[in-house]
Amino acid sequence: MECIAPLQLLRRFLTIAALLVCGRMVSLAMEPGRLVSAAASSPGVYRSIRQDLNNGRANDAISLLRQELSKNFTNATAHNLLCRVYIQEEQWSDAEQECSRAIELDPNRSAYHQWLGRAYGGAAAHASLVNAYSLAKKVHAEFETAVRLDAKNLSALSDLGEYLVDVPRILGGGTTHAEQIAQQLKPLSAPRYHELQAKIDEKKSDFTDAEQQWKLAIQTSPNPAEQWMNLAGFYAERKNLASMQQAIQSGIEADPSNGEALVQGATLLIQKHQNLQQAQHMLRQYLASRQQSEEAPVFQVYVQIGNLLASRGEQAAAAQDYAAAHALASSYQPARQASRG
Repeated sequence: MECIAPLQLLRRFLTIAALLVCGRMVSLAMEPGRLVSAAASSPGVYRSIRQDLNNGRANDAISLLRQELSKNFTNATAHNLLCRVYIQEEQWSDAEQECSRAIELDPNRSAYHQWLGRAYGGAAAHASLVNAYSLAKKVHAEFETAVRLDAKNLSALSDLGEYLVDVPRILGGGTTHAEQIAQQLKPLSAPRYHELQAKIDEKKSDFTDAEQQWKLAIQTSPNPAEQWMNLAGFYAERKNLASMQQAIQSGIEADPSNGEALVQGATLLIQKHQNLQQAQHMLRQYLASRQQSEEAPVFQVYVQIGNLLASRGEQAAAAQDYAAAHALASSYQPARQASRG
């Protein structure tokens, strides 16, 4: 299995079925879903699980969650968190099962439907064309439900808006509906509004206005490191590599400690085969930071570094990073395969 770049992991899932239909790869931006508070009887355990999830310790998180579920299998929070760990490990069937169970137990929680939509999107990435079509419709339904249950769920609105932009009309997409979602975002989050508007403009091939919208997202964000990386992604798609690298540097300067931005920028450099030494340094900086994130799983970052080292013939050094990934997430297939040589 090809290793999906860390920052793309949860960002591609909402439209991956459409990518199979349309044959186009895109970079998506979404906010991490809010962790649902756990039962008051186990605050210490859930703090540990939250930390494991953010620090990419999938094995530890799964172990703790299974212990919790062995005590109470009707714990919706535990099922949802287990789904999210499985999403990180790209275990789609298990993720769907756990997210579905969380919704059965607590059907009115917006975030649970949003995460099930993401799980369906990930499954579509590895499905046949027919199954991807069916899964995409499920993605749409879950994102719609998430927004209906909480009209102020910013990440659900962004997920739904980006889905509508990127999928064909036959799957419920379209810029008209996406523009309605953008208007819902506008009073809630100016950066998110401009990001979605930029994607709508790109879909319409209005790249001048799209670029301006990406820049407005930067101007309206209190901490624009990630918005700079999104602009870099826009330039990367336009094959404007000089501007891409300038935007990446601006993102680093905006906040050198922003972990997600570091990984997003490094991923772009790797994808475009630009300044790979800097990309490796940025990934190492992320691993050493205190801003590790569920959206950029640490074990996937280790695999990326291992791949960079292996491409330069540094097999022994690569093996160490692959082993580190496997130790954190033994069921993550790229790490498991790489650790076996």
